[in-house]
This record gives sequence, structure tokens and C-alpha cells, in this order.
Amino acid sequence: MLKEVYQFLKDPENTKDENTNFTYRITVFIKLLFWGLAIGVGIVIFNSIWEVTGILEPNKHAISKAFEEYSTPVLGLLIVIVAPVFEELLFRGPLGFFKDNKTFRIILYISIILFGAVHITNFEITPTVLALSPFLVAPQLVLGTFASFIRVKFGLGWSMLLHASHNFMLFLPILALKILDIPIE
Repeated sequence: MLKEVYQFLKDPENTKDENTNFTYRITVFIKLLFWGLAIGVGIVIFNSIWEVTGILEPNKHAISKAFEEYSTPVLGLLIVIVAPVFEELLFRGPLGFFKDNKTFRIILYISIILFGAVHITNFEITPTVLALSPFLVAPQLVLGTFASFIRVKFGLGWSMLLHASHNFMLFLPILALKILDIPIE
């Protein structure tokens, strides 16, 4: 699966996958979800080195502030439904309009980079955060790549589902901490 995504990223074409078999598609979906989460969590663990070494001060993530502002069910709805639908429409929706491979390639890369860049707002913006931003938003760049791949191959609904499932899986441990009344930092 990673090889297919790499080939797509290396030489992107706006070509749908002709295999419409649901079992095939759900298998690709599950693989993308697994690898997106595994790589993303790995990057987050790697990024903790910035705080451990003192390069980056412990940074209150936007999720901590969001729990202060919203009830847990509302926050869950925003994270799992609203954000994925809105962001996929904004960042992956336009991909369907570009059939010329050269233009498509440029729009694809721009959409992935912008998707990652928007997520720097999850952090309190400081000069150090800006300098480290490629590392800090790398998990979103991975998700943006995988969501773009599945959007092109299977359609926009699949990228929305992938994004929503990804966010849901990351929301579960945060929800557990909230239920157990453990502070989220």
C-alpha cells in the first residue's frame, strides 16, 4: 500500500481505480487508515524530542483549549464530522476538476501542503513553532497524502470517511482521558 501511495505521490495522475469491489476498497481504506495512524503517531513521538531537549517549550495544543470551550459531545462532533467534511471539501474536493496531469500534480501538492500548513494553528504560534512547522504538521501531511490518494482513486466520500475515521481514532484516547478526569496537556 505504501508503495502505491509513494508511486502516486511521485507521479500523480487523476485516474480513478476501476475496481469497484467493496471488499477491495474497504481493504485499501483500512490499510490507509492503519498506515496513516501508525506513521502519524510515530511522527508525534519523534516530535516529542523537541520538548525533551528544550528546543520547544511545552506547547499547549489546541485540543486542550477546545475541551475548555466546548462540551465533549460537541467537540467530538466537530473533530469527527464537521472538520473532516469541511476540510475534505476544501482541500480534496477541487482535485476532481483537474484532468491535465501537469496542472493536477501542482494542485495536488498545493492542497497537501496547505492542509498541513493550516494545522500549524493547532499550536501556539512562536518563532520556534514556525521553524519546526514542517515536523509539527508532518502527521497532517501524511493524512493529506493518503486522503488525496483515496479521493482520486475512489471518490470524495472515501476521503471524508478516511479523515473522519482517522480523527475518531485519535479522539478516543483523548475522550478516555476526559472521562477519567485526567488533565489533557
